[in-house]
Amino acid sequence: MIPRLVAMDLRLGAATVGLTVGLAVGSLAGCFSKHEATAPSEGVCSVPLNPSVPGSTVVVIRDFLFGPADLRVRVGDRVTWINCDVDLHTSTADGGQWASPLLSPGDGFTQTFPTAGEFPYHCEPHPFMTGRVIVE
Repeated sequence: MIPRLVAMDLRLGAATVGLTVGLAVGSLAGCFSKHEATAPSEGVCSVPLNPSVPGSTVVVIRDFLFGPADLRVRVGDRVTWINCDVDLHTSTADGGQWASPLLSPGDGFTQTFPTAGEFPYHCEPHPFMTGRVIVE
């Protein structure tokens, strides 16, 4: 009887972890909806669950815009760009400090900011898309 009880506890633990991750992703998705344009894009936007995302400030790429376009963070903070658009995009620093790969819909890119400064950036394939990270 005891081995069954232990096995049930392990299954409950896994279900709890799955529920917790599901709720966390659902909460993040709810945050993204606040940044939607009046005519939202079709397509899927998911959060890449890799070690760099937790603790990041998130910039959503949607409808050929970075949201928020201007962002203030502290020295040492991380910023994660998530492509919630149907086209490929990048986050590319104007001064060459970073350059993401092309981000497919649902992909993300994380950059750490170790020094203070103002860092304008753009999307390489769509240079009219611009943003700025201000690190204090």
